[in-house]
Amino acid sequence: MDHISAEELIDYVDGHISDAARNPIELHLAECGECAELKLEIQSLVLQLQADASHEPPAELVQWGNRLFQPLAQPSTGARLRKLVAALVFDTLDQPMLAGVRHAGTAARQLLYRAGDVDVDVKIESMESNERITLVGQVLATSTKFLENTPVKLESHGMTRFKTTTNLVGEFSFDEVPKDTYHLSVDLPEGQITLFCVHRGNS
Repeated sequence: MDHISAEELIDYVDGHISDAARNPIELHLAECGECAELKLEIQSLVLQLQADASHEPPAELVQWGNRLFQPLAQPSTGARLRKLVAALVFDTLDQPMLAGVRHAGTAARQLLYRAGDVDVDVKIESMESNERITLVGQVLATSTKFLENTPVKLESHGMTRFKTTTNLVGEFSFDEVPKDTYHLSVDLPEGQITLFCVHRGNS
């Protein structure tokens, strides 16, 4: 059973809905105890806010309201990392196949990105049988040679889906992740490099 959203219940309690929308809500509230309980909580909140004459709402009401809308809240990430621009300097997808060379299956894709004095080498292998990809790479810097314990993330649809850290020689890997549209990012002390977008079907 689909529940009534908190926004709809607030409009219902405030009387800001049409008669046509009111009837289905009332029928649902008569059958759904969970939504009926939430409606009573919202009514209680509204009454307390109306009775309170102070300019700031009570702290406990603010906390309750935050909990009520928790699914809609954006997570706090603290200080944002400075974005570093990376340039693609090599991509095997742009290189023509040598004459006379035959290849069975999907060839691995190799990419090299550069941001300042940092190079990120990435290899993507596609597994058509199970719609997954394996991604391995290495983060190198001219100043420190290898970047150890550097966070590397695969993000999709605005969320971090997979994360790892580099080893002693700056290598990282994501093994058999589902094919999707990913952004690969590397978090360095001086900022974050967002390297590229792996699209479903172009790996």
